[in-house]
Amino acid sequence: MSDEAKKSLDPSFVIDAGMYCTPSEDGHCTTCSDEALQAKVLRIDEETGLALVEVIAEETRTEEVDVSLIENVAPGDLLLVHGGVAIGTAGI
Repeated sequence: MSDEAKKSLDPSFVIDAGMYCTPSEDGHCTTCSDEALQAKVLRIDEETGLALVEVIAEETRTEEVDVSLIENVAPGDLLLVHGGVAIGTAGI
């Protein structure tokens, strides 16, 4: 993806470590489909690798998600969550 194309992306399509979702014509990520949601980390249980997050969707709700795939997660971070697992950090 060119640098110019990256600049035009909605920030919600930017994933940690310089990876980018590529939105389809209808604006959805072709990798994550409609299933990945942004979630704000409220607190983390280091022993279990789970975090309580506030899912940012039509109706805001809290749920517990596995954050073991993501390094250095901290309260306040925005994550992309799919199927109860954090799959990346949401760049803002």
